[in-house]
Amino acid sequence: MSWRLSAPALATVLLLGACGNAQSPAGSTPASTTPSAAAASPEASPAPASVVFAWPDGDAPTVTREQTGIDERYINPGAVIEHDGELHMYANVFTGWPGRVQVPHLVSTDGVSWTLAEPEPVLTSDDVPFAEPGADVSAGYVADDGTWVLIFESVNTIGPWALGRATAPGPDGPWTVEPEPILEAGPDGSWDAGGLSWPSVVRLGEAWAMYYTALDRPRGNGVIGMATSSDGATWTKRDEPVLVPEAEWEGRGLDRPRVAPTPDGTFVMVYAGAQLTDRGVAFSADGLSWERDGDAPAITAEDFPITGRAWDAALLQRDGDLTYYLEIGSASGTGGTQVYRATATLAEEGD
Repeated sequence: MSWRLSAPALATVLLLGACGNAQSPAGSTPASTTPSAAAASPEASPAPASVVFAWPDGDAPTVTREQTGIDERYINPGAVIEHDGELHMYANVFTGWPGRVQVPHLVSTDGVSWTLAEPEPVLTSDDVPFAEPGADVSAGYVADDGTWVLIFESVNTIGPWALGRATAPGPDGPWTVEPEPILEAGPDGSWDAGGLSWPSVVRLGEAWAMYYTALDRPRGNGVIGMATSSDGATWTKRDEPVLVPEAEWEGRGLDRPRVAPTPDGTFVMVYAGAQLTDRGVAFSADGLSWERDGDAPAITAEDFPITGRAWDAALLQRDGDLTYYLEIGSASGTGGTQVYRATATLAEEGD
């Protein structure tokens, strides 16, 4: 059985502008260890993406800062976990970037209407020993033994970012942060020497697969790396990235991979280019080799339901449908950001 995205609509939630500025590879000069984007042929127009995004809620955000009860300027969707028919969002709320981050827990049955599960944040970056000064939740899952897991990146002002892990006996916590990172930057001169960020975790056979942004240097050029784990605690990096910038729209870097399984056991990824407003789609049969969905971005700023920029996102596959939550808004002035939603239907090839 083969599936494809038909009549798609993905949800987008934007992440803090300042956040994007801290990690954005746009305008940077590529190091020799990072592949640069391939030049487009002047004789051929780029093939458009087959995935077409729509915004079913119009300009109404799906999740707002206000409903978390936390008085900050920015919100991103963080990690979205489905368990026993219920959705759990561990969002990130903050003002300064890099800075202190608070993580509220919200719940939903349909992915459209969300309510606050607890009045206080379940986690803050103050709980992370290696946060200098922040930590941003980016992925989550429920382990085979029932342990709840959140994966986050340290948001450091100095030094490469690293990935960490927090665990809990249930969705409400209490959350225990492991004192050391689970994955760190590579040695000087390597393609991931600049730090790791924005992890996304999916099941891959009997193991777990983690996709993440890897920089060649702090604030440098991004590629998509991958690590695997048999237990979710000890992770092993692949020696080379699984996706590097090639399409003209991607610029000199890739960022913020979000990966979800499809009903037949293959995988779909939504990711950003160097300009974080632009998002592309790629597919993989095995989680290792990825094929782009066309040569053009599937989402640009013109597609957003409001005027603004985009940052972090979360991707969910449920009953053959995809939902993409995207942080959109402004990093300046009083606007801030909110989370917006789009959806896409997975259909059997030939439908």
